[in-house]
Amino acid sequence: MRYIRTKWSRLLMVAPFIAICLLAPSSAHADPRAELTITVIHAKKGPPFLHNDLKPMWKILKKTFLDKYGYFNMVQRRTSEVANLGRTGVKMPDGRRFTAIYKGITPNKGLLRIAIEYGDFRTKVRIHDGGLFFQAGRRYKGGVLLVAVHARLLKE
Repeated sequence: MRYIRTKWSRLLMVAPFIAICLLAPSSAHADPRAELTITVIHAKKGPPFLHNDLKPMWKILKKTFLDKYGYFNMVQRRTSEVANLGRTGVKMPDGRRFTAIYKGITPNKGLLRIAIEYGDFRTKVRIHDGGLFFQAGRRYKGGVLLVAVHARLLKE
């Protein structure tokens, strides 16, 4: 009888550990890491100008903003690798902070969920892997500050 008690007491000692292992989320189900690139652009009317580093996004800039602006200068760029709920950001020329937060991927379509914060402004965006979106609107030195956010999943 003593042997049975010892056997059961060992099982009871190991049971919480087994339960934690079974209930803990598996890394196979965890959202993959992502790379977020934040590019700050000063756009204004004036003589046509396109900063060399902005050439890869020229088609989108032209389609979206060319009717208002012809001058596009890159102010700064930051690329960061982030895990789920990871944050990255830049200090804007107007003194405020622009932050992008990676919130994992949607279960059905595999879209990256990105939340952005800029001063009091908050919004959420879902974007395809490798996609790009713009946040625009703050006036700055005779033009406007545009923020381009490029998001892509990192392959492990």
